[in-house]
Amino acid sequence: MNDDWLRKLEVFCADIGSIAGGKFAWARRHATSDEEEVHAPSSIAALAGAVIFQLEHERPTALGVEMPLFVPVPEDFQRLGKARPTDHMRPAWSQSTGASVMATGLVQLAWLLDRVRQTCPLTAVHLSWQDFCAARSGLLIWEAFVSGPDKDPDKSHEADARIGLEAFCARLPDDPTDSRAADVERPLSLAAAAALWAGFGVPEEGLRAPTVLVRP
Repeated sequence: MNDDWLRKLEVFCADIGSIAGGKFAWARRHATSDEEEVHAPSSIAALAGAVIFQLEHERPTALGVEMPLFVPVPEDFQRLGKARPTDHMRPAWSQSTGASVMATGLVQLAWLLDRVRQTCPLTAVHLSWQDFCAARSGLLIWEAFVSGPDKDPDKSHEADARIGLEAFCARLPDDPTDSRAADVERPLSLAAAAALWAGFGVPEEGLRAPTVLVRP
């Protein structure tokens, strides 16, 4: 990744939460800047507008969401619902809190991608770091895994969005993906499903691949 790429990259991270309850928050920064914008409580429409603005100006954009974006579907039925290797032995995606966040976030991500599709129909959605780097354009969807001791002690939604954002940017220019994501058995990509629903072209293999996952 060269300097020109870094100077153009815009990074967002959304902390998934109840919109009606004012628990949705998001943060944004240039990949090469220390200046951050934090919006909380904030409208999901405002996030969509900010992402669309960057894409309309042909800036590569990375949108992180704090929710499970891929889940394992192991062949052994007795392992269904078990933790992903990235979960540190606790099934963060299938337990009550994780499952609730996943359900809430899935419809929010689908709504965001649908709004992007309506306004920027030619934008490419990327689900892997390699594809995003090769294109150096479009929208990368990534999972922000902010859980347990990594979360803000005051349970601030805006702080969690900032934590995810900073974790992603701190790993650049290298691939920010947690290496354990590749060990998830037979992953089902919720990010790919949401992108397909919104009308974006996603390769069939994208439905069976992990997305970028970043832990602080």
